[in-house]
Amino acid sequence: MWCSPCRYNYGKAVKGTVWVTLCQKAKGCPQDASKDICREYSGLTARKGCFTSSVSTTVFNLSPSEEDSKIYAEASLLEEGTGVQINTSSQIVISRTAASVVFETPNAYYIPGVPFKGKIKLQDHYGNSMKNRKVNLIIKFMKRQLIKTYVTDSSGRASFNLDTTAWNTSSVSLEGRFTLENVTQKPWKTSISYINAYHHLQPFHVTTKSFLKIHPLTGKLPCGLKQSVQVTFTLSRADVGEDTNRIDFAYYVTGKAGIVNRGWRSVQVGKLNMLKGSFFIPLTFTADFTPSPCLVVYTIFPNGGVTADSIRFDVALCFQNQVKVDFPAKEHHTGSIVQLQLEAAPGSMCAVQAVDENVFLVRPKNELTSQKVYGLFPAIYRHGYPVQVEEYSDHCFQSPVVSSWLQGKSQHPFQPDIFNLFWNMGLKVFSNLIIKKPTQCTQQAERKPTMGVPSMEDQRITKEQPQFTTQGRFHNSLPETWIWNLFFVGSNGSRSVPVTTPDAVTKWKVKMFCLSGKTFGLAPTTSLRTVQPVFVDVTLPYSVIRGETFMLKATVFNYLQQCLQIHVALDKLLGFQVEDCQTCRDRECLCAEESKTFTWNVTATQLGTLNITIRTELLDTAPRCGGRKPLPATMRRRHALIKHLLVRVSMRVGSFLSQTIFA
Repeated sequence: MWCSPCRYNYGKAVKGTVWVTLCQKAKGCPQDASKDICREYSGLTARKGCFTSSVSTTVFNLSPSEEDSKIYAEASLLEEGTGVQINTSSQIVISRTAASVVFETPNAYYIPGVPFKGKIKLQDHYGNSMKNRKVNLIIKFMKRQLIKTYVTDSSGRASFNLDTTAWNTSSVSLEGRFTLENVTQKPWKTSISYINAYHHLQPFHVTTKSFLKIHPLTGKLPCGLKQSVQVTFTLSRADVGEDTNRIDFAYYVTGKAGIVNRGWRSVQVGKLNMLKGSFFIPLTFTADFTPSPCLVVYTIFPNGGVTADSIRFDVALCFQNQVKVDFPAKEHHTGSIVQLQLEAAPGSMCAVQAVDENVFLVRPKNELTSQKVYGLFPAIYRHGYPVQVEEYSDHCFQSPVVSSWLQGKSQHPFQPDIFNLFWNMGLKVFSNLIIKKPTQCTQQAERKPTMGVPSMEDQRITKEQPQFTTQGRFHNSLPETWIWNLFFVGSNGSRSVPVTTPDAVTKWKVKMFCLSGKTFGLAPTTSLRTVQPVFVDVTLPYSVIRGETFMLKATVFNYLQQCLQIHVALDKLLGFQVEDCQTCRDRECLCAEESKTFTWNVTATQLGTLNITIRTELLDTAPRCGGRKPLPATMRRRHALIKHLLVRVSMRVGSFLSQTIFA
């Protein structure tokens, strides 16, 4: 099932007939169209301008090769009432991916003896969640393999809880699969495929029998909203000590401004051998935290043991200057006066931009976004230490057996230990406690300098790509835009500015950024739709020959969500002879989302560029035309559209005259 939307560049649905041809090109004979496999479909557009049809891919010989997976589409639309025809073409890539599996925010390590928890998400080829479906988890460790099967919930996710005791501090690989069968691709045969998920786990180096866990906050976290982060712990009496009745947990939060929060929690402990409990850390994320703050929680036991955990949050990109721009209503008539409402820090200077949304469809890189601003400062995404203060292990142990592949090779910089938790946050640790995992004596592992080097978070910021591309007809002339018009916000932090809406029917995207002292702010994008009760579209030839009779067609669209009674008339034309309109009545009823076409037979009698004026008048609505709902008093009742038409002499007359002059 697929839908081909047909709309004018100003957003209204088109009524007409659609013809669509889908073809698969013959392999090896790109020039021989007779060997192509084609299917044709046709029909009328629906109320919203969409032509829908069901297509079975079994009629095409789809094979695993990339070229044989493409369907070439050509479509034509014949507009009702005007006879205007437009054509378009596109390529459709047939996906063979029936399902994909994803691990959601898994840790890179596990704590030996502590259950490892995680989630698997199952998606179909559209990216939609697949609920109540089986998903398989394959666990590989120490040349062993275990398979567990789960059923997804209503959100397409399945939670798992794995016992790590048998893993015996070995490396573990996890694989998520929709099916346990290996799909084999056969030549010249259409087959489906599945995308599996893979994750590798390293054992966390522990020196205690106690551990703690920071529970993640799901989703992108907004700025300025108080959050509660839960921390659960399991403490061993051997670590706590017989005489200890209280344990203190310390925590640090780092952001782009350095250490942005710190504190501690004191917990009363009992006399049990294993003590379990939890506490909450309140956090309110601000501009100092963004874009990717880290939290570390740790405790030091009387015997010198340490247990800790850390987590990284995904926080919305916000700024210190809280900026907002909005309109009292999201929809206004063209050319009307509206109040532009600005909010920012007192005394801010703000720049407002309002352009047709089609501008950003054509040039998405021109849009000012929070990602683009943060991408100017890649250093805020640093992890680890700058090269000037990097630390390397001074102590190592000699393994009795060293793989020949490791000889002369640098070890992986990630060491799952407590020191690495602090290193990843950029926190320097001065301690005589055992917080590092002993390293094997091979060639010294060197961490690459991280100063100014983009991390994975940088890539999602600096390499922002449009999520889709749009092909079609756009407004090419946009004279009425606000390109960073400047306004000053008063001492109270708000201002209302009267502005005139552009005299064009479209949707405008409005953005604003403000400066105040050393603070910067970027407002969330708001929109303003400019509308008018009716819109008239005239179909005219570029030029006609004097004495030629042509058909003048005017299509009137109703933009309001109510029925209108209208009167359409063609002004007396100088230089033209006009026959009476056969489709015109004194009053026409036009309901919401409807259109009507009026036609006149016109004969040109004079030369030159002549004006054609079509007038539309809104009348009081009669009971037979949607009731008596009154129109707003501010709404313009009369509209005029003036078009120009070039009337020229025939080529035969011009040729005769030129021969006479130069004879």
